[in-house]
Amino acid sequence: MDELISVIIPTYNRASMIKRAIESAANQDYPNLEIVVVDDASLDDTESVVASIKDSRVIYFKCRENKGAGSARNTAMQKARGEYFAFLDSDDEFMPGKLRREMNIFKDESNPPGLVFSNYWEIGQKKKLNRSKSIPSGYVSVGKVFPASVYCPPSTWLISREWIDKIGVFDEKLWTMEDIDYFARAVRKCSAYFINEPLVTKYVHACKQGSVPSHYAEQTGERILEKWFSEMREDKDFLVKFYCTMGKDMMRIRNKEKALNYLQKAFQTNPVNLRVLWKLSKAYLSL
Repeated sequence: MDELISVIIPTYNRASMIKRAIESAANQDYPNLEIVVVDDASLDDTESVVASIKDSRVIYFKCRENKGAGSARNTAMQKARGEYFAFLDSDDEFMPGKLRREMNIFKDESNPPGLVFSNYWEIGQKKKLNRSKSIPSGYVSVGKVFPASVYCPPSTWLISREWIDKIGVFDEKLWTMEDIDYFARAVRKCSAYFINEPLVTKYVHACKQGSVPSHYAEQTGERILEKWFSEMREDKDFLVKFYCTMGKDMMRIRNKEKALNYLQKAFQTNPVNLRVLWKLSKAYLSL
């Protein structure tokens, strides 16, 4: 019999989307799975939507307090029974055959990886393939550099329980980028195999459903820098984007001084980046 896969779905105020996610997991051609939904104290109709799905493989838990996606995933991981863990964000969906395709890598490789992840479709204003078709499938290597160049979101991952136990849990002090932090830790500890086929559809939308509270933006960014700056500075393109994102977040919560500080760091990291110079000038004019 095939090993049990636990599909872990954290959700918060995604009643309009979660049914699509759950059904994309339930309709996989890999039958031996459980779908563990952890509701991070939603205020909408998420619970009733999940209850309307008549599938005994769907297991639902509701948290009393909203603590973020990392905490919800940790709760699901504690309750999951599977030998493998697949993660699925509640606004994404698995493409047909996703779990079977990734499990075949664990079966076929003589020295199985700890993590298998795939390419994916990203749908926002346009539909685009996230990674170039020219990138080969196979084991990835990032050395000591922050692995932004190979990162793909949790909905693409399949990890063996053996390696989950070694990697540990998600950092619950991170309300955003907890997935990037976890991926970086994972590829430090275990071998990772990339499948250059789009096995997931990731939706990028501007709505506020399930969004992270703005007041967590600053502490999240500072924690990421504290944990990973020595590696991030080896990848200047990523570091510039990170500083610009933090600058945008600080402007959103009207902390113009901090926004300017992050944009100045972005400019110092790459002084010839005209986009950064434009953002920095705009920040100065707003003071």
